[in-house]
Order: sequence, then structure tokens, then C-alpha cells
Amino acid sequence: MPRGEAAGDGGEFQSPALENLVRNLGRLPGLGRKSATRIALHLVGGEAETRELVAAVETALAQVRHCSRCGAITEDDPCRICTSPRRDPTQLCVVTSPVDILPFEKGGFFQGHYFVLGRLLSPLDGIRARDLPFDRLQRRLATDGVKEVIIALDASVEGETTALYIQRLCEDRDLKLSRLATGIPVGGALAYTDEVTLQRAFQFRRSF
Repeated sequence: MPRGEAAGDGGEFQSPALENLVRNLGRLPGLGRKSATRIALHLVGGEAETRELVAAVETALAQVRHCSRCGAITEDDPCRICTSPRRDPTQLCVVTSPVDILPFEKGGFFQGHYFVLGRLLSPLDGIRARDLPFDRLQRRLATDGVKEVIIALDASVEGETTALYIQRLCEDRDLKLSRLATGIPVGGALAYTDEVTLQRAFQFRRSF
């Protein structure tokens, strides 16, 4: 495909199909139009590689799901973490996103269970308590013999608001409530925290 004459006067491609591909790629997190354009041109220039990518996406869509117990990304439901006899069910680590579980598992220092909220409370964005799975969290606390809830949320206003809400949910329960210690910078995303920093924050977590 001649790449030098692809763009039109308005910054769009003369090919509607290619322009549609760029626009859809641009919806992905972290991709602006320039990055989406480079990826689109690469995809249309390598047919075999692109077909492999499409097949991989279709397979993932068909097989990947969220664990019905903890919310982690899995192919088996419940996931291997929830069903492992080597994990400690008395420790429950509450995180925002399935990707937040990855640094814990890579570090190998936590052997409890997880609970994924999916989002954080943010009244300004219209995300309220009823939009988060707090009812499922309370059922876990009531039936799974949990003795410690570890709040591992992003160091942000939304993370603090959500942590305080969880504290209120746990007030009448006989369990230990803790948060990750200092080490994760304010405004930092848990998913992109290195394992050493996360492990230190985990080891020196404080009572809530």
C-alpha cells in the first residue's frame, strides 16, 4: 500500500476502512492518533501477522473471563488462586483492578485471597457505592472466615474515599483492617508499582 499518499487534506485517510481502524485503535488506553496510525499502517502491511493477532483476540474473547469469586482475570471459574489449597482464606486483599493482582503474584509475598472492586468511588464521575460490588464483599466477609482485610488501593482521592467506605463496612466485624504502608507515591497507580516497593509497603502495612 502506498503510505505517502494515505492522508487526506483534513488529517484523515482517503481509505475509510483504514481511517475506521485508526479511530478504533485510538480508543485503546494510552494510544493517541499518531500511535494508532503507526499501528494501523503496520497491521495492514503484514497480512499473516495481522491474521494471527485477530485470531489471538478472538480466542481471548472466547476464553477469558472474570472469576465469579474474586474478579481476577481467568479462564477457569473459580480461578486457580481461589481454588488453591495453599492460599490463606483468612487474608483478603482488596484491589481496584485485576491488573493490580499481578505485582502481588509476581512478588510472591502474599498468599491470601483477593477481591477486585472494578472501580473506585468517585461521586464527581457518578460512581457511587451502589455501582461497586460491596454486597459481594460483605458476603465474602460473612462466609469465608476472613480475619484480615488488606486495602490495597491506588494512592489517590478516589482510593482514600473507597478505603474509608470499606472501613465503615467492616466496623461491626471482628477482623483486622489494614492498608499498605508508605512507599507507593500519592497519585501512583498500583499496577505500575515495582515489586520491591510494593513488597515493602505490604510488609509494613498499618492498622486502619
